[in-house]
Amino acid sequence: MALNKLIPIVALFVIGCGQPTKKSVEQDRIPEPDVRIRLEGQKAMIDSSRMKKNLLTKVYARVHDQPTPVEVRDLKWPKDIDDVYNIWYTPDTQIICFGAYPFSQTGDWDMGLTHYFDSNGNTFAFERTTSFYNSLCTDDLAIEQIVTYYHNEAMVDSVYVFTDVKGNSLESDSCEFPYDFPYRIYTNANDVLRNVGITTR
Repeated sequence: MALNKLIPIVALFVIGCGQPTKKSVEQDRIPEPDVRIRLEGQKAMIDSSRMKKNLLTKVYARVHDQPTPVEVRDLKWPKDIDDVYNIWYTPDTQIICFGAYPFSQTGDWDMGLTHYFDSNGNTFAFERTTSFYNSLCTDDLAIEQIVTYYHNEAMVDSVYVFTDVKGNSLESDSCEFPYDFPYRIYTNANDVLRNVGITTR
């Protein structure tokens, strides 16, 4: 199941028949003050752990004309790569992040499509980051970043940043986007792995 990029999805929940305690009722009535702040913090912690290499990582490559990706071991890369996939795990082997990196044959652009998962394996954030030439609005690389946050499968917020390599803002209306391919945002880690054809266990 894919999360809609523009229209939030309404999730259906089934409540058990047991009588709730007074404490649980009070907790249910207290709204979370800012879900976005919590989700942004979760994402930042995962990004920090990735940068510090505190997570277990597996790397896969989709090879041209092969039905499923192959695991890359000891930096022995296959030929004719179409996509690269990184999976980040906690020490107890829970998947908390999945990155897909389409391979640019021309080298004119680089793209990362990253899902972030909560402790239940559900997507709580998605990031698409692309750097590319030939934008017509800067002579150097243009860098586009889109981050969306989800709670109970509904999008709660999104952030869009478009700059040159020096951090100066660019106007998307005056630019060309030669890499602008369709992509999907999935609701959970299992959906992502099933879609790309990776079996981790």
